[in-house]
Amino acid sequence: MKIVVAPDSYKGTLDQYEVAKVMSQSLEEQGHSCVMKPMSDGGDGLLQCFRSEGYNRVVTNVTGPEGRTVEAEYYMKEGTAVIETAEACGLHLITDSHPSDRTTFGVGELLMHAADQGTEHIILGLGGSATSDGGYGMFMALGGAAINEADLPIGVFNRDIPKISELNVQSLRRFEKIKLTIASDVTHPLLGPKGAVHTFGPQKGIDEADLDRFADMLVHLAEKAADAFPVDHTDSPGAGAAGGLGWMLLNIGAEMQSGGELIAEMIHLEKEIIEADAVVTGEGKSDRQTLGGKAPSVVADLAKKHHKPCHLVSGQVTEDLSDYFEATHALVDAENDVDQVISDTAFHLNRKMKEIFPK
Repeated sequence: MKIVVAPDSYKGTLDQYEVAKVMSQSLEEQGHSCVMKPMSDGGDGLLQCFRSEGYNRVVTNVTGPEGRTVEAEYYMKEGTAVIETAEACGLHLITDSHPSDRTTFGVGELLMHAADQGTEHIILGLGGSATSDGGYGMFMALGGAAINEADLPIGVFNRDIPKISELNVQSLRRFEKIKLTIASDVTHPLLGPKGAVHTFGPQKGIDEADLDRFADMLVHLAEKAADAFPVDHTDSPGAGAAGGLGWMLLNIGAEMQSGGELIAEMIHLEKEIIEADAVVTGEGKSDRQTLGGKAPSVVADLAKKHHKPCHLVSGQVTEDLSDYFEATHALVDAENDVDQVISDTAFHLNRKMKEIFPK
């Protein structure tokens, strides 16, 4: 059989490229042929989807979320740059900083670097950020300016937002000749109980008692931005992504697109599915939310379109999804608990694949 393997990451254990590699090796040992197409919905591991797609890896130094220099990478091919914003402001870069002492400044530096390489289209994945600054740091890196009541310039960290008296966009880098596309499945607005801070703040280390204070910072930032930008994007779907980074990107002209659908198109997933006998996808944990635009549901939709059986192989499957997939399979089952699977995910995945697709 020819099988397309198009999994998302098993978060906390294997990234999507590693999952696809284990799946492919297992199937090939059984005598099947495989095509690896690691997938993402725009969240963590976006860059892993392009490792085998002929993109060039670009490495540069940028300002990390805590203000120290970090090495970041992105991929480029034929005028298109793929950027994972977590490379500049991700949770994996955090040491001991307080959430108020973080910035998205490095994201702006990544955008500038890619723009200076002659790119015509920039794709930005917003997953895994450690910041809640509404993209303020990025705005400053792109040439924006902020002054306090004494007309003095202020810093680029989250803690500096309450000091803002005025935002100035006179020197802001414009991307008139570059298309900016946000790849994300997040639909939350910037503000309110379902906004950036109250929804995602705890994941970034903001204490429950501090959520309102951080949310108020974004309210203040939005009020000042209203005088600087012609369109109000605070309620736009996805504005709350990556601690409000989505909102600032919309302010500078970016467009929001379903991450899974965009990535599937870019890696030519549909073409490979048409030519396959079966499809395998998966993720760390699957439930009914998986069906709301997550990578496995995008893969399943393409498989259904071309009448190909699609198997879901995830670390855990906690709800019945059998009406959406040919079959669902979980590494955590009656024989293996969560700790066992986490301790050696590759081993359990290899064994499960051979059970599903014998010789």
